[in-house]
Amino acid sequence: MLERLDLSSINMLAVLAAAGAMLFAGWFWYLPKVFGDPWSNLVRQDRRPSRRWLWVGLVGHLLAALVLAILVHLARATTVVEGLFVAVLVWLGFVVTPEINRVVWEKIPFNLLMVRTGNYLIGFGLAGILLAVWR
Repeated sequence: MLERLDLSSINMLAVLAAAGAMLFAGWFWYLPKVFGDPWSNLVRQDRRPSRRWLWVGLVGHLLAALVLAILVHLARATTVVEGLFVAVLVWLGFVVTPEINRVVWEKIPFNLLMVRTGNYLIGFGLAGILLAVWR
C-alpha cells in the first residue's frame, strides 16, 4: 500500500482548490440567513473569528485537503461518485463520531451537532469530488 503513496502524483493545485472549496463551504454555511444565526444562538457567541488564529484555520483546511487527497488517491477514486464516497467516509469516521461524543459527554445540543457536521459534510464532499476528478 505504501508503494502506491507517491505524493508526487498528488495534484497540489487541486489540494489548494479543495481547501478553498472547504473554506467557501464554511463561509456560505455560516452566513446569518443560512446557519450562522442558529449557530450563534446555540453557542452564545458572535460569528466573528479570532483574527489571531485565522492562520491556524487556513493551515487546518490545507492539511485536511492534503489528507483527503491522499485517501482519494489510495482509494483510486477518479469519478464524482467515488470522490464523494471517500469524503463521506472521512466525514462519518472523523467528524461525526467525535461530535457525537460531544453530545454525550459535553451535552451540546443535537441541533449544534447537525450544524457543525453539516458544514463538514458539504466541505469534504466538495473537496472529495474536486480531488477525484482533477488529477
